[in-house]
Amino acid sequence: MAFTAGLLYADKENIPGKHYVPYRGMRQAMENECFKIMSVSAFKNYNHENALMEINVKFSVPVDPLSFNGETVIINGRNCDSNVFFNFGKKGERVRITIINAREEFYTVRFSGVKSYKGEFLEETEIENIQHGTEIIKGRQ
Repeated sequence: MAFTAGLLYADKENIPGKHYVPYRGMRQAMENECFKIMSVSAFKNYNHENALMEINVKFSVPVDPLSFNGETVIINGRNCDSNVFFNFGKKGERVRITIINAREEFYTVRFSGVKSYKGEFLEETEIENIQHGTEIIKGRQ
């Protein structure tokens, strides 16, 4: 018995109780999963004279990239400037925050006003004492 890709795709869309919306070229489920941070990890890389701090944040659902900016992500009590870059994973659930010329040993990151792809706001969250080798996973530290 052979099925074509088009039929399989159509069958998946007709699953009872499942509703999907297109987002960034992918189908995202409309389940009411709470928008929250699932994990945080940090690594410091040395590139010649510059130190690069990479803070990787995984969310429970894809984020709206337009909601990530220097005013919604606060690092060490200051708005992000030109030495901070945001890179988003393919599915939109992972964000890598890269800090160029990272001089501090510890970082505090506060998210205020970050939205999911469905428009749900992340509860204001502050993560403290982020340093090289930090790994925080939901439910444990």
